[in-house]
Amino acid sequence: MKLIKIFFLFQFFILSLLANVNLYLNEKVILGEPLVFTIEISGEKVKFPDLSLIDGNVVQEISSSISTNIINGTVSKVIKKSYSLIPRKDFIFPSLEFEIDGEKFKTKEKNIVVEKVSKTKSDIFDLSINVDKNEFYVGENFILKILFKHKKDAKIVGLSLNKPTFDGFWYKQIDDTKKYEENDFNVIELKFLLTPLKDGILTINPILLQAQIIDESFKSYFSTTKDINIYSNELNLKIKKLPQDIKLVGDFEIESTIDKEKIKAGEAVSYKLKITGTGNFDDILDIKLPLSDVTIYENKPEIKTYISNDKYEGTYEKVFSIVSNKSFILPSITFEYFDKNEEKVVTKTTKTYEIKVEEKEVKESFLEKADKNVETKEVVKIVEKSSLEDKILYFVLGIVFSLLIVSLYFYVITSKRKNKDEIYPLLKRVKESKSKKELIKILAIYLKIDSRLDELIFRLEKEEDFKLLKKEIINILKELKL
Repeated sequence: MKLIKIFFLFQFFILSLLANVNLYLNEKVILGEPLVFTIEISGEKVKFPDLSLIDGNVVQEISSSISTNIINGTVSKVIKKSYSLIPRKDFIFPSLEFEIDGEKFKTKEKNIVVEKVSKTKSDIFDLSINVDKNEFYVGENFILKILFKHKKDAKIVGLSLNKPTFDGFWYKQIDDTKKYEENDFNVIELKFLLTPLKDGILTINPILLQAQIIDESFKSYFSTTKDINIYSNELNLKIKKLPQDIKLVGDFEIESTIDKEKIKAGEAVSYKLKITGTGNFDDILDIKLPLSDVTIYENKPEIKTYISNDKYEGTYEKVFSIVSNKSFILPSITFEYFDKNEEKVVTKTTKTYEIKVEEKEVKESFLEKADKNVETKEVVKIVEKSSLEDKILYFVLGIVFSLLIVSLYFYVITSKRKNKDEIYPLLKRVKESKSKKELIKILAIYLKIDSRLDELIFRLEKEEDFKLLKKEIINILKELKL
């Protein structure tokens, strides 16, 4: 027993010696590019610290693996995880504390330097970003173009554009990639729609494109490749504030329509708003009608946007249904936006509508006074007495009438049966058949008329008791009216 305890204590001692944590990362990173760090831990039971944020930067786990090491017969587990974050400035990577097999371990702090890069200069490649001007307003949409040029004879195996991060902008890529030739170069053109979210000087950092090309410095039968990082220029844009309480920038038109100006009480009038033009349609707030004493049903606004001639265009539509029991006025809707060309706030309004509601007619009911001159008539009640002879006569007539009704009923029933037998002679013959042989003889010529009837005829030849089958045959003949 002591030997077993000593063995387990020895194993635990060995595992505690193997428990360890290592942190791997580069202490220099290019601005706008991810900083990747890897944590490698040896141990069985591991508790990780919270790694969701480091120095205010969002951390993402990009890979994870678990392996097993065997050293001098001792098995240990190795956990390896890689993470990435995109720092914007120099910072101190903090010490991270882990608990491994009940024991605490800490990594060392590291100073991280974020370096700016300059545009790559090359006779073979060129990557650039550009916009049509350098000044915009908050909320103003504009197009940013990414142009990648390379020599036609460049032996490119693959291209990979690092996902841009436009800090301070809302953005989305436009599905309008172009490829064309320009002198000795092939050109690839990408477009992004950007919207500034705040004022001030906003910087769009250089964009990275990774190219994989054939390395001609090695002379061998097998071609080898090498990776090249190509950086674009950076842009510094001046973003100006909008006037107070103004959120929209562009050139808009607003109009309204109704389906009718006269309605009956309880009916609905349909009111439609439509906004068209260019600008930040996504920032248009939900429009409400300033009406009281009416019932309003409204749909959610339908917003459609698209790019046309490098401009962000769209439509905003909303439909209201208004119900009222009395006449009312649909007021005009005021719509304000900033016109960047005229550099002023523009106010546009819709029409005012007067809706007339026809009230329901209420019929007045009243009682007329009785005419005093109306003559009163004397009602004389005449009572006739019937004798015993009359009563006996009525009784006999009643019996005769009842017998006539019963006779008429039986006559009609008999006539119907007779007519049915005349109309459906086969049905009559089947009912009158006395034996299986006679029944088969009657039905033989009616094969191939109905599959159910055919099946019963064949069963009739095999089975002795034909009475049950005869009932089924009669039911089918009634359906077929034979």
